[in-house]
Amino acid sequence: MQAEQIAKQLGNAKKANGQWVASCPVPGHGKGNGDKNPSLSISINDDGKPLFHCHGGCTQEDVFNTIKDMRLLPELEERPDPLANIKPLPQIKFDQEWEYQDEDRTTVFVKQRMKIGESGKTYRLYKIDSDGRRSTTLGDARIVPYKLPELLDAKTAGRIIYVVEGEKAADALISIGVTATTAHTGAGSWPEAITEYFAGANVVIVPDNDLPGWRYAQKAVEAILPIAKNVKVVDLQLPNTADDAYEFVHQYNKQRDDLVALVKAAFKVTSIDDVTVPERLNALKLDAPIDATPQQQQAQPEDIAKEFAPDQTAEAKPAKEAKPPKTVNIEAWDDIQDEPVEWLIHSILPRKAFTALYGPPGSFKSFIALDMAEAIATGRQWMGNQIEKQGAVLYICGEGFGGMGARIKACQIHHSTPKGAPIYVIRHQLNLRSSAEDFNALMMAVVQLVETTGIEFQLLIIDTLARAFGGGNENDSDAMGSFITSMGKIQEFLACALMVLHHSGKDLAKGLRGHSSLLGAVDTQLEILRFEDQAKGIISLTKQKDGQDGIRIGFEMVEIEISGSSLGFDPVVSLAVQASDEAVNEESKGNKGSAGKGKYQKVEMLCLNTVVKSKGVIKFINGKQRMAANLDDWRQELWSQMGCTEDDKNTFKTAWHRAKQRLVESGMGGIRDKFVWLESKDQSEDEY
Repeated sequence: MQAEQIAKQLGNAKKANGQWVASCPVPGHGKGNGDKNPSLSISINDDGKPLFHCHGGCTQEDVFNTIKDMRLLPELEERPDPLANIKPLPQIKFDQEWEYQDEDRTTVFVKQRMKIGESGKTYRLYKIDSDGRRSTTLGDARIVPYKLPELLDAKTAGRIIYVVEGEKAADALISIGVTATTAHTGAGSWPEAITEYFAGANVVIVPDNDLPGWRYAQKAVEAILPIAKNVKVVDLQLPNTADDAYEFVHQYNKQRDDLVALVKAAFKVTSIDDVTVPERLNALKLDAPIDATPQQQQAQPEDIAKEFAPDQTAEAKPAKEAKPPKTVNIEAWDDIQDEPVEWLIHSILPRKAFTALYGPPGSFKSFIALDMAEAIATGRQWMGNQIEKQGAVLYICGEGFGGMGARIKACQIHHSTPKGAPIYVIRHQLNLRSSAEDFNALMMAVVQLVETTGIEFQLLIIDTLARAFGGGNENDSDAMGSFITSMGKIQEFLACALMVLHHSGKDLAKGLRGHSSLLGAVDTQLEILRFEDQAKGIISLTKQKDGQDGIRIGFEMVEIEISGSSLGFDPVVSLAVQASDEAVNEESKGNKGSAGKGKYQKVEMLCLNTVVKSKGVIKFINGKQRMAANLDDWRQELWSQMGCTEDDKNTFKTAWHRAKQRLVESGMGGIRDKFVWLESKDQSEDEY
């Protein structure tokens, strides 16, 4: 229906300045007396949809709903919910673990099999160091074959060593009294590092009953044949494709004598050409060359995009399928049992909770969140509180990209974090409130990571709410409601805890900035109060839905040298966070939160040190050769370290002016034109 038709249906229609106007139909218009002088403008946008504006003050929602009830609007196409098709990630559960040991039976790495959903599986490898600690990557771990001590004993005694595909198959053959081994890589490849252990051995290779299994046999023969004493390849003659030694033993109930009979009947291999595929498998065409590695089947981006995309066949369907009726379970209150709280960080961070960590700019929110992430990923205590559930963490860094690397390095050094700690970082600003494209891109990236590594996330950190809000109005109930809904979808998908870093409002006493629905939505609220003029403060647990609130934790920032200098300059430093009983004691004596003009002084000098060391150039100033940095580089580093957003421009403007003023007045450095420098260490050390 065109604007003219709608206007005439509403009454008092006329055209003014190229636009149709008519009487506003809202019952309450004009204090209930109606719209005698037409005050409703009507236009049609580029998509053919009508737009309304009442100059008498009626809301667009009231106008739209009234006209819709009058059946004057065209049938609008239902807008698909970009989050509707998001399904939770399949659950990943531990299934089995195998140890790989050296000659002295010392475990050098382990391999785990994890079940994904009902039928999927994936594997994880962990290096074991001399103290028994696990790293989530093999790194420089020594690569050995499975059951190496038994393999060496069999070789010394001249017994047969059976090479199979996978630990499960090896264990099956071991259970009937023979020596069996495999490579940790499965059928994908043959690790060159394990070949030497078969020198002078009698080797029987037992392929799985499929084409990848025979490719694996070819690779093993190619590697072992030049150094082994004897090599045979035995076909177990199993009826079903993909059967292996496990089915040979446990499904078909074969014993050692059955296996030995097959070995005796097999021909000795003298060249790679002797490894021929059984006739029953030839129909599957073994065309790939020997060195071709079968590609692991993984979800591709386009496939995942289809998974998340709105249903494109909706228009073709004659009618929507009826949804099953929603049911509600009614329980007697005597039957309802108390369920104990599951914690990530005991008493502080519940599992699968929606948490807000907030404070004013420069209160070290990002440092504290990163410290939490490292504790959860490694299992160390956080601020004296036990990690109840160790696991992977995803950190979405929407701001301060440049300083993130230094923060990570400082945290790793401070806590001696082992390599391979399962912390993953996204350094992109994503609109997770209103952009289906950004939301789907995040989901696709997560799916690919989970399918590749088999990890299970325990915590997602979003730094900050403002950067993930897509430019919306934080004080608007609808905008904040959309953000909260999106966070719920993400939590449902990842099945983990979610922490949002946020700023406090201009009035610190009012807590979280933005609409009050955010406070109502979060399960846990952690407020950071930084002491005036000091790099320390209090983390206060101001809301805990399923536990005790009011807990207060003291913290302080410590300087960490993250890189030295071969040119004789001062080392580059960053900050790390640690527990501080002194901060708790100071608070009890009346130390107030950050409100004074000098609260950022230590951070100012740290940022200046960083840019001078990393971006400084030699300049002749006042007759002396100095390392000087661009003034704007210092400004950008300070902006990043303070965790500022566009909403903090006025606060930062004042802080920036004071930073420059303090530097010059203290004699610790100087500013000329567009350059800034530090005075010599001897001159400024005491003041700093």
